[in-house]
Amino acid sequence: MKKFVRWLREIGRWVKRVPISNSYWWAIALVVISIVVVGSLGWTEKSFRLAGMCLQLGGVLTVVWGILKTRAEFGQPTVRSQFKAWIKVFPPLNPPAITATMNIVLPGLSAQGYGYSTHGPSADQSIEGRVGHLEGIVKKLEDAQGRTYITVLQAESKAQEALNAQARQLTGQIDAVSKKIESTATGGVHVSAVGVVLLFVGTIFGGAAPELQQWLTNRPSAIQQPLHHDR
Repeated sequence: MKKFVRWLREIGRWVKRVPISNSYWWAIALVVISIVVVGSLGWTEKSFRLAGMCLQLGGVLTVVWGILKTRAEFGQPTVRSQFKAWIKVFPPLNPPAITATMNIVLPGLSAQGYGYSTHGPSADQSIEGRVGHLEGIVKKLEDAQGRTYITVLQAESKAQEALNAQARQLTGQIDAVSKKIESTATGGVHVSAVGVVLLFVGTIFGGAAPELQQWLTNRPSAIQQPLHHDR
């Protein structure tokens, strides 16, 4: 008995993992409710036609809802806002005077630079003094070169960090857009499929209402006739 109960639980978990979107379950539920309502009304042609009309209307509204949802996810304006903007630009009988102003702002220019200056030895200095003076100049030039090299390395490192941050930001934006496109595409397919299911069943109910009524109402009598014949 425990094994049977465990087996039933596993079947329940297996049913929950069915690869069907929640939208399809809504469509199936609407179809089942329509069948139950038609059956409660006696499987009449009128009930089949009304149920078919409701299902077709639901399918059309589902497709429209999918289109509006896709437009909203991509930031497109709604039809209502477009009509409001269109009504606002209705040409008046006496248009107001149009005035225009213009402001120009020139950004300030800034620059950055480095400079070094040297002076030669005095005219009455000895050869050793001149050589020492030249050595001092060379040392200052080496120090300036080292500081310039460090500055260049720091600027290069900052530029590389900025480029890496921008690349990560762009990568994140591209991934977000890709996920949005994927979810929109798959969501649109699901919504359209739900509309197709409702339209399909509604068309059958509306177009084959007399045949469905005859088939469902005459089915018990067709089964009982051979039994009376045998007697």
